[in-house]
Amino acid sequence: MIACARCACMNHTADRHCTGCGLPLGKPHPDAVAGFDAIEPHEIPSPTDPDASRLVDGFARSAGYEATPTPRGWRLVVPLGPDRRQAVYLGPAGTDSEGRAIVSLVSVCGPVDERDCRAILKLNARIVEGRFAVRVLRGEEYFVVIENVAVDALPHASAQALVHRVARSADGLEGRLSRGADVY
Repeated sequence: MIACARCACMNHTADRHCTGCGLPLGKPHPDAVAGFDAIEPHEIPSPTDPDASRLVDGFARSAGYEATPTPRGWRLVVPLGPDRRQAVYLGPAGTDSEGRAIVSLVSVCGPVDERDCRAILKLNARIVEGRFAVRVLRGEEYFVVIENVAVDALPHASAQALVHRVARSADGLEGRLSRGADVY
């Protein structure tokens, strides 16, 4: 038997979707470390761009959260209350349409369910900073919150505030998708 990651309904291992809520049953449990693949450059910054890695390292350290280096950047763990934490992944993410080096802050919310897509698009219209998006992580689609920042703007941004906002948005959606579970 496999417990559904969203509603905890027990399903037969041959079932492709949860009999309780319809979530695809690709894995017996959500992949809590799938976020390690969340930072993925779409383009390599040109050699004339600022030293993105050095600025990202300084930004991660100045955020004031538990920070762990990852192969593509940093994993910051943000406490959000007595029983909730949210990981935010930070790293170079290529260049924007104007050729500026960018950094992405990405936080995983939960596995994609087609039935949630419309509601999440509506939520995007009310978010001030960051956006909900879909990323393929370890072969599965996940909802994420993503905020892209130009590398040259990092020295002027409040690392702690920016990381906290991304974490809070992602944790809010994670709570809705997982009925209160704290996986990511």
